[in-house]
Amino acid sequence: MGHGKETPRQKMIGMMYLVLTAMLALNVSKDVLDAFVIVNDGLNETTENFYSKNEGLYSKIDFEYDQNPAKAGEWKEKSDEVQQLSDELYEFINECKVQIVEKNDPEAIVDGEVELSEVNKKDDTDTPAEVMIVNKKGQELKEMINNYREEMIGMIHNPEDYNKLIEAIEGNLDTHDHPAEKAGEPDHPWESHNFEHLPLASVITILSKMQADVRNVESDMISYLLEQVGAKDFKVNVLEAIVLPNSNVVFKGQEYRAQVFLAAYDSTKIPRVLLSSGDSLSVEGGKGIFTATSNTAGERTWGGVLTLDNDGQEIRREFEASYRVTQANAVISPTKMNVFYRGVDNPVSISASGVTESAVSPAISAGKIRKVSSGNYIVQPGPRESSSKISVYADVEGKRSFMGDMTFRVKNLPDPTAVVEGLPKGSGTMTLSSLTRLQKVEAIAEDFLFEVDFTVTGFKVNVVGSGGINLIEEANGENFTSAQKQIFRGMRAGQRVYIEDIEAIGPDGVKRALNSIIIKIR
Repeated sequence: MGHGKETPRQKMIGMMYLVLTAMLALNVSKDVLDAFVIVNDGLNETTENFYSKNEGLYSKIDFEYDQNPAKAGEWKEKSDEVQQLSDELYEFINECKVQIVEKNDPEAIVDGEVELSEVNKKDDTDTPAEVMIVNKKGQELKEMINNYREEMIGMIHNPEDYNKLIEAIEGNLDTHDHPAEKAGEPDHPWESHNFEHLPLASVITILSKMQADVRNVESDMISYLLEQVGAKDFKVNVLEAIVLPNSNVVFKGQEYRAQVFLAAYDSTKIPRVLLSSGDSLSVEGGKGIFTATSNTAGERTWGGVLTLDNDGQEIRREFEASYRVTQANAVISPTKMNVFYRGVDNPVSISASGVTESAVSPAISAGKIRKVSSGNYIVQPGPRESSSKISVYADVEGKRSFMGDMTFRVKNLPDPTAVVEGLPKGSGTMTLSSLTRLQKVEAIAEDFLFEVDFTVTGFKVNVVGSGGINLIEEANGENFTSAQKQIFRGMRAGQRVYIEDIEAIGPDGVKRALNSIIIKIR
């Protein structure tokens, strides 16, 4: 085409040749595309294997928590967080796959998953770029992977001992830009390198690999957390035998009960407890149980030796304890705290030592009290009093005898916190897709001992739109209205949503004005 003046026909033929050459250069053979299907199916199988493995690891942590909540509680909470974050990232990647395929091959979506073998346009290079680049799904995915990687590494308390684990996480979740092929050229953005100018089959396979990487990292993190559950077993320089009685004071005719165990107690190791008298104690849940009954008042002393096999090494500790037998008086034990709350059922346990439960009869100075089971009562304090006294009486030898009393403070229920799904602390940031999926505003009683249900009765959505004009829509109830959701759909990254004038009502019938919620779109 560069050999002199050409006729219009020659120019047209030359242009057609260039177009044909470009088409041939972009053409991907059917065999290559079918190979992507095989690789993708293999990745999906690997992901399923990781999922099954992870379920087994979660079950082990749950078992450790059931056996010893104090020892495994912290790691159980972290494993729940790992599971939630992993599922969220996995599902977002799956959402990207579905959006890429459903536009041209909706029949290839089976039960919410992409069947790549059923996709007809495997060589489509436009749709993946449209979804991941133009619609910025790739950028959003990169941000989620970065956040996920930081959260996982942040859970590793002793990073200097787990360099390989951190390297594996960083390698599986790498989002660095691709180096330029020529010096002086800018690096190729991560999302463009993975999703632009590539056939659909390869993009779906890349996303499937990312899902496998997420499950792989999840598996590594749960294995790490499970390892931490027993990391500190018996790693102490002092071991002491501990005697823990229910009470150091008992009454005539009442049973004395105490637990004997090591300070570095582990329920998976069974101790042997031998009393000075030569008798052995029965062991329940890794604890020796001592019981004694006395019908006379006075001091009682007992003791012995506790032995424990710790991986072939015998731990031996002597112990001694004492208790006092005395006369009876009233015992009033609130099952929550020494405060009664208006508008809810306040449970209390009431007993009188040395007296059968059927002989006990409590009374309240302000409010109502009713029996619900043996030794357990429900108190509903008065609406205005600041305190309420419970007095305990018992039928002793046919006479109504006063056994003791206790005064409780009376308070209103604390105000709940207004929250939306995904932001348990109220305000925060979320993606536009998460915002548009919000269904309602809830009122949660945080850090409150009672299970109290509050109902949101109304709120307003306030957004500063174009030109500085406020878009305000009101809802009567807890659910977002269609008009409010329409405002959400028109927002963009960097804008803020103000959910204001939130009101809720609790079981006490008091209407409360709650905190506002501010959501920044990221």
